[in-house]
Amino acid sequence: MKKATKSIGKNRDKEEKIIKFLIIGDLHGRMPRIYFKEFDAIIAPGDFCSDKGIREVFMRMYKKYVKNVDDYYDWWDLVGKNNAKRMITESLKAGRRILESLDSYNKPVFLVPGNWDWTKSGKEKWEFMEKDFWNDYLLKGLKNVHDVDGKIRIFNDIQFIGYGRCNGPEILRLRGYGNIKKNQYEKNQRKYKRLLARYDKKFKSLSKHTPVIFLTHNVPYNTRLDTIVNKKSPVNGKHYGSNLARAMIEKYQPMLAIGGHMHEHFGKDIIRKTTIINAGFGSNVNTLLEIENGKIRKIIFHRGK
Repeated sequence: MKKATKSIGKNRDKEEKIIKFLIIGDLHGRMPRIYFKEFDAIIAPGDFCSDKGIREVFMRMYKKYVKNVDDYYDWWDLVGKNNAKRMITESLKAGRRILESLDSYNKPVFLVPGNWDWTKSGKEKWEFMEKDFWNDYLLKGLKNVHDVDGKIRIFNDIQFIGYGRCNGPEILRLRGYGNIKKNQYEKNQRKYKRLLARYDKKFKSLSKHTPVIFLTHNVPYNTRLDTIVNKKSPVNGKHYGSNLARAMIEKYQPMLAIGGHMHEHFGKDIIRKTTIINAGFGSNVNTLLEIENGKIRKIIFHRGK
């Protein structure tokens, strides 16, 4: 765990007590508009790459899958692998442009990958999809960008811990899928327990005397910030946040939890002593977070035109 903990930048002088963070939301290939000009670091919950052209194809596949998990096929089978390569390449280029732009501010950028950021899963049948685009292309050479997925980073006496990629409840029975077999539920439960144990260990290693920001791609499950509001979605009306995020927040009560993914919501909620922020969706949403003496001083949400 000590190897995974790294301090970013230098601590402020004692008289400089206010730390300002610019938080941006899911961008999906759109360059962010920065409305707050003074900040010490940037926080982003992922989904930098574009979903243009791909989302529509994926949703056709997903609607069938939700009804019957045995009726599964990969989205690239619908468009062909050559077209899929072209679409993924354009998606990656858009994400890289955004990350280069964030890096150019010469401020630390703390982030996790989203479910659209083409991370290596180790499960895909198509060799092209098993490339590590996230590390080998999107983040490569960006000196100010710090991926906190599964890691702990320290900035001005604030601890960051990250959990990326999650696109819905980890507990399978909460996803609303049809035709789930008993052995699939049992396998899912074992996998989720391992994930809980892994993050339980990480949270236990954090200092109890230093504030914690839990940065996740998805917001925690069952809040005002994670309900799907989209009549075209096969899971419309359901809570679709992260069970893992909720469990860690309930147990360890970090100062702040920041996520995104749920495009319908932009704002805050609270779980026990933890303030929850949904960073929102699109190039026109910014949040300014001010921390003073290890406590939240101010949160300003701004939605431009």
